[in-house]
Amino acid sequence: MTSLDETDCQILKILARSGREPLKQLASAVGLSRSTLTARLRRLERDGFIQGYCAILSSSISPRPNQAVLLVKLDKTPAYDIVDAIRQIDEVIQCRSVAGDIDLILDVAADAVETLNKVRDRVSTISGVADVRTHMVLATNFRIVFS
Repeated sequence: MTSLDETDCQILKILARSGREPLKQLASAVGLSRSTLTARLRRLERDGFIQGYCAILSSSISPRPNQAVLLVKLDKTPAYDIVDAIRQIDEVIQCRSVAGDIDLILDVAADAVETLNKVRDRVSTISGVADVRTHMVLATNFRIVFS
């Protein structure tokens, strides 16, 4: 993996703010030709700095409008096998390892509350999971993708 220079950082910051920025405008903003910019974008993608492009949809039209945060306490860490098992659960949209009283924070999105409950039950029965606390998301007041 290569390191990022200042131009790479500029490109990533612009894309994080506006992922649909036309190549011509992006190239101009960072002082590169379109072909040089395209080569840099390919390298940033190949090296994993850009992991994909997506549209962030309003939760009001989501096919999975019920959301929860699961706080997971493990018997021991690291627990790569547990994270791999959690990765197989379609409704888990993000898994973060954290320091403190809990070990993992899972963001879950489901079509129904009953599905959230099934996800919670499934996570709690994974070998090595000591405790799971569920917090229903009532509203997302704001979201900053990149700052």
